[in-house]
Amino acid sequence: MICPKCGHLMRPRREKEKITFFCPACGYEAKKVRNVKVSRKVNRSVNEGVIVIKDPAKLISLPIDEDAVCPKCGNKGAYVQVVQTRSADEPPTRIYTCTQCRYVWREYM
Repeated sequence: MICPKCGHLMRPRREKEKITFFCPACGYEAKKVRNVKVSRKVNRSVNEGVIVIKDPAKLISLPIDEDAVCPKCGNKGAYVQVVQTRSADEPPTRIYTCTQCRYVWREYM
């Protein structure tokens, strides 16, 4: 909603089971009220659902090129990204990251 006084974007404010809208710039409050139905309240313990990641390197979700050989350690297999690093009429660049030592190198196509 847009504030009719000053033209700023109005923000929602939840009050019990109703949502009203107010303007952060001039303080105007809308007369339109929307009812909200809360389906259920979820009670959670503090330690429930906590995920601890001990090795962030395992989070890499890039495709792996099994034929790429690392020039540093000789490992076969590297994560690969294809990025347009130069102008649009130039071919893209492949950026490899070794799956073992994390060495990064580029290959211009």
